[in-house]
Amino acid sequence: MIKNLNQLKKSLKGCPRLKIVGHCRPECVGQVRHVTLANTQGFYSVMDGQPEHRYSQANGGRGSYLAWDKASSWTFANGICSIYEQGADHRLIMAFRVLDAA
Repeated sequence: MIKNLNQLKKSLKGCPRLKIVGHCRPECVGQVRHVTLANTQGFYSVMDGQPEHRYSQANGGRGSYLAWDKASSWTFANGICSIYEQGADHRLIMAFRVLDAA
């Protein structure tokens, strides 16, 4: 189980699938995405099995992008990795479960 940002970064380098369980855009909840690239700045993900989806086509076909931000922006509990906006409102950006981490 992923317990911190360093573990998450390492697990996403293997390009696993993610299941989104919470998102600032309600239409994204329930999506399964495949990580296409994870680097020191963040990661890209496409819709699993849907190469023509607009999220899959974003960023030259690498998919939607999420920057890592600071470790204090993240929480890790019960297998769910969540990132929140910094600041007073601390609003959820995305929460997901890594489905097939190495």
